[in-house]
Amino acid sequence: MKRCLLILTCTIFINLVFQYISFGQEIKSNLTIKEQRLLDSLLINKKTHFSFKDKKVAFISGHSGNEINHKDYFLKKFIFDYLDKGINPVISYRKLSEQERQTANGYDIIVMQVPKIYTPRQHKANLKNLAKLAPVK
Repeated sequence: MKRCLLILTCTIFINLVFQYISFGQEIKSNLTIKEQRLLDSLLINKKTHFSFKDKKVAFISGHSGNEINHKDYFLKKFIFDYLDKGINPVISYRKLSEQERQTANGYDIIVMQVPKIYTPRQHKANLKNLAKLAPVK
């Protein structure tokens, strides 16, 4: 009985560990039409002739702008929670060049909670971290 319990516990633990590890590897980036329109409307004053339609989007937060987030988490925490309180979300975006897109595993744009400081060094580190993620389908 103890052996079965130990095997069951180990199986559950290993499963949880792999789920935790794979969370960062399965970042959703394709936006629904509603999400595209929402981001377009929120960032309309900050962009020129750009649309989120059919774009692969990476979501980043953190004081240093270095935490890659799951789309659903980012939208809830940094957009919907603000909108529910009647506050404009403090987000920005950075459109990636063709070379940066190739480095960043095909992402077209980075949407981020506005960090305190975002240096070129941090940007390069984010591109490298995006490259480590599984390709987005």
